[in-house]
Amino acid sequence: MAKRPPNDGSSWSASELKTLKALAKAGTPTTEVAKKLGRTPAAVQQKAMRAGISFRAAKRAGARKTAKKK
Repeated sequence: MAKRPPNDGSSWSASELKTLKALAKAGTPTTEVAKKLGRTPAAVQQKAMRAGISFRAAKRAGARKTAKKK
């Protein structure tokens, strides 16, 4: 059986939510966010969705910046 992350199943603190928002805005992949927060990637995606945090918006903004440079 796979080892569970340290915060698996525990409630999200205000500081964790703030970190999640900042990392999502910076375009950090969910797998890296999960490692930093001690959560599973699925838990990070689910919490982001419920909190109205989008990882896609940061990816789209990055894609636009790259396209403009060309």
